[in-house]
Order: sequence, then C-alpha cells, then structure tokens
Amino acid sequence: MKLASHFLAGAFLVGSSLPMMAQSEPAHERYGVEHPVNDITHIAVRNYQDENLGQVTDMVVDLVNGRLVEVLVKADSALDVGGKIVALPPRMLAPDSLKNLYRLNVSTDMFKGAPAVDVTNWTDANRGDRIAAAYRHFGWKPYFLEQGQTADNTARWPRVPLGYVERTSHLINMPVGNLQNQNLGTVFSLILDIPKGRITNVTILSPGDFKTKSVVPAMALSFNTKRNALLLNESKMEFADEPRYVFTDAANGNEASFQEETYSGPHTHAPLEQGSDQYDVNITLSINSSIRASGSSGLNVQVGTVDGRVTLRGTVPSAADKARIFGIAVAATRPEHVDDQILVREPGTAN
Repeated sequence: MKLASHFLAGAFLVGSSLPMMAQSEPAHERYGVEHPVNDITHIAVRNYQDENLGQVTDMVVDLVNGRLVEVLVKADSALDVGGKIVALPPRMLAPDSLKNLYRLNVSTDMFKGAPAVDVTNWTDANRGDRIAAAYRHFGWKPYFLEQGQTADNTARWPRVPLGYVERTSHLINMPVGNLQNQNLGTVFSLILDIPKGRITNVTILSPGDFKTKSVVPAMALSFNTKRNALLLNESKMEFADEPRYVFTDAANGNEASFQEETYSGPHTHAPLEQGSDQYDVNITLSINSSIRASGSSGLNVQVGTVDGRVTLRGTVPSAADKARIFGIAVAATRPEHVDDQILVREPGTAN
C-alpha cells in the first residue's frame, strides 16, 4: 500500500524517532517537519501576563472523529500544585511563534483550579464526564454528545458521540493492520492542527522498511478490541483528499465553527478574546507589563488585543487608576484603538 501524501499547512506533527540505521535519511519535505514525541514536552505554556503555567506533556485524540480532544499540560513548579496535569480544550491555545511557546488566556488561579488528570489511571470509564468538566471549567462547551444526550439532526452541525480517546504518546509505534489481518506497519507520526482541534492524518511506517511511509486519514482508522493496535478500513481511503472540516473563524459577532458543531466562546468569567497574531500578542504583553510596573491597582483588569484593537475590562478602585491604565494602553497603540470598559468601584462596594 502506497498512498499519495498531503499536508495541512500550519499543522503540528508528532512522531517517533527513526531507528539509528535510518537517521541519515534525507528529510522528506512533503511530510513537513516531523518531531519526536519528547519534543512536545518542551513546549512551554504562558498566559498573557507572561506568567509561566507549565509545559505540554501529551495530547489526547479521538481517531474515530478525527479530533484533537485535549492538550495535557504539567503545571509549573512555581504554581505549587505538585506537578498537577491539567487538560485544556485545544482551541484555547494560541501559538506565540516568536518565543516558540503557546499562550493561554487565563489567570494562574483559573489554571490551578482546573480538574487534575490522573494519567496513571487512564481508563475508558467516565472519560466523557471528565473531559466535559475540563471544558466547562475554562468556559467552553463540550463539542460531543454527553451521556444521556441525543443528536439533533436538524442542527447545522449536529454533535457526535465521543469516540475512544487515547494519548498520542501511546499511539506512536502502535501496530497497524487492515480488516484482512495484513500487517501494514506502525504509527510513525500524527498530523495535528492544535488551534483548530483536529487530527487530520496519520503517517504509517511500513514493516521492515525505515524509509517507506504512507499517509492515511485519521477517520479511516479504528482500534481493535484490545485497543493495542489500529485497523485501517481501506474503503474509506477514497475520501482521503476530500476536506474533512469546514472551519470558520469567529468574526463579526459570529462564533467560530466546525462542520460537526458550533463552538461557544468563553463565558463572561473568562478573559477577553485575544488574537494569536504576534503583533496582538506583543501589545497585550506590553500593556500588562506596564500595568504591573506602574503600581496601579489594576490587577482585576483584563486586556485583550485583536487586529491591533485593545479592549480593557475589569474594575479598579479609583478614577485615577482607570485613567492611568487607559494611558498605558494608548501608549502601546492609539487612542482610537482602545475600548476602555473598566469600571470604577471603591473597595467594599457590590458588583
């Protein structure tokens, strides 16, 4: 079996290291840049106050539905939560390409308060409830059908049941066969699009050949009954070059959406929308840094920058604090680009 490869620009690939005898093999640009699994664990996660939250330790995927379900992050030791592992909805993460890390638009308290994931007890039992709880903690609506729910087939993007979810570290090197019990090789890498929460393709390394790789659509694969190997349904291969999702970014008051479902944006207790463009990231970081350096009582102020336009939201104890923070934001951009929604509330007053 030799399949034509196709690669989604901007996707992130996770894969196994090649055996020693194949390490001198020339790079295959058509497969993009394939990273070993241990490279993922070195990706830092920070918030827009530039506080270190932790490092990515693994990712969780649902092959049946072609979904990246969660990103697992081990909390930084400075947070004093004992190396807790937190599961994040993938679309929360914004790449900061300049610093080679991910940004997360949450406070340290919200991150620390998230439910912990016990990776030493990875079972199928109640996994949907756990994942849904993690999503809701961060203000995101679960994209899948929860226990007791039924699909609304009249909806534009009906929800689908959650398939078996597994960590990418357990999928790498997993055997792959077809429905006729033929050995096709092992999983070499997965092509993931983290910001859009999807897994598009799986790269299979042919048996006994460290150079031959085939790319198959994720949704053509399923687990065997013991879940220690993958099975390829070759009848689904005809769909390999067809678009799997229609993704629409949030704009003009409309929610971002996939073909399967509509995503709800953060609830009001979550921080403002933040653009992932490096220009927007730098503006937000600069404003937050200047607020801290100024000594203003603006610790309850949230800053969000999208397309160079800054929104300030929160409460401060005095008009002087409000004016000072507004001036900081103006200095980082322009007066007409700052939407100041800060409220002045004296200490002890009700919200």
